[in-house]
This record gives sequence, structure tokens and C-alpha cells, in this order.
Amino acid sequence: MALCKEGLLATLAAWGIEHETLQHALSATCELHSENIKGTAFAKFIGNGQAKNLFFKVPSGGGPLKNRLFLVCALVETVVDNKILSARLGIKPSAPLRFAADDVFTDVLQIPLGSVNPFVMAQASCHEVTLLLDEQFLRCERLLFHPMQSDFTTALAPAQLEAFLQRAAPGRFAFVDLTSSAPLALPSAAGGAGAAGAPAAAPAPAGKESKKGGGGGGVAG
Repeated sequence: MALCKEGLLATLAAWGIEHETLQHALSATCELHSENIKGTAFAKFIGNGQAKNLFFKVPSGGGPLKNRLFLVCALVETVVDNKILSARLGIKPSAPLRFAADDVFTDVLQIPLGSVNPFVMAQASCHEVTLLLDEQFLRCERLLFHPMQSDFTTALAPAQLEAFLQRAAPGRFAFVDLTSSAPLALPSAAGGAGAAGAPAAAPAPAGKESKKGGGGGGVAG
């Protein structure tokens, strides 16, 4: 069952995750989001806590990680190079990470385009998604994400995001240095929060390979 905004906010409250949420105009892109939170309590986080969220799939010819799904959440300013990231994960250069096709996006994330966020990891449909988080998040006072729809923004401290993910997706997320080119192992339950582990071999749900869909838009997609 898809997690809606109300369900997410109720979960955050039930788990004791401290956060603030405000409403604004629809903001499917980072540029629109910056405009729409000017004059609000979150304006001070423009350029210092806003995120872009990229949903990738490994092509069928990508090697041992073929068909795996990755959600990469990074500061807007952080460069995410899919080819470099693919090489770090051991994915074949001939078939690097690509944005997930629209049907995979819809079936797995179950949210509108432009609303992608790390909270989706709490959904059963995302149980085979691996979340890679920008290490630079840890230096921010607050992180801004859409709570499942792009006309709201939720702000929370990095430690609170990690606490949420420890409950929602233990062993399926890690904070990584996205500016590095060093080999990158996947997170594992045995390694604890944000720790590296051996890549899992189980494929994610299959779908046609496309460069459409996974980029989303806005502070959370």
C-alpha cells in the first residue's frame, strides 16, 4: 500500500522523529521549490539542505547487479555522475546506471513525479531499493524533502533522517562520498547504519530500460 503524506507524518510522529512541515505551491523542480519557500521559515535552507533525488536502475547487461534499483539522494549542489557511480559499484561500463523507466518508477515509488524522497523506503514496494545518501547531508542543519507530494516540504535534522531509515530500511541505506571515485560496496544489515557490505545479488523488479522517469524533479525528485 502506498504511503501518503498523512500516513508519513503520522509515522514520523509515532516513531518520535522530530520534523517540521509546511505547505506551499506545487514544486516539481528545485528551482520552483526555491521560489516557493522564499519568505517562509525554510528560506534559510535554500542552497543549504535542499536535495535532488535520482531513481536509477542497473540495465540487464550491467553485470552481477543487473536490474537492481538505486535511489540516490544528494544536495542540489553535489554532482552525481552515473558513469562514475556505476564504476564504483562494479557495474559494467557498457551498461551504466540509467534512470528507471516510468512503469518501474510508478510501480516501485508509488508517488508523483517531482516528489521523490527518501521516505519512500518505508513502503513495501521499495523493499529491494538501495538508498545512497550524500555524505554532505551530515553537515547540514536541516534537510528538506517533499513528504510524498510536492506541495509540502518536511524539514528534519540529518540525525532524525537516519533514525527514520534505521526503522524503515535497516541495512538498505548508506551515507557515501559522492565526489569520490573509490570502489563502493553496498550497505548491509550486518554492517549497521551507513556501513559497507557485500553486494546483494537479488534482482529488483524488471522493467523496460529507459532514460525517462527516474529523474523526477524538485527538492525531492
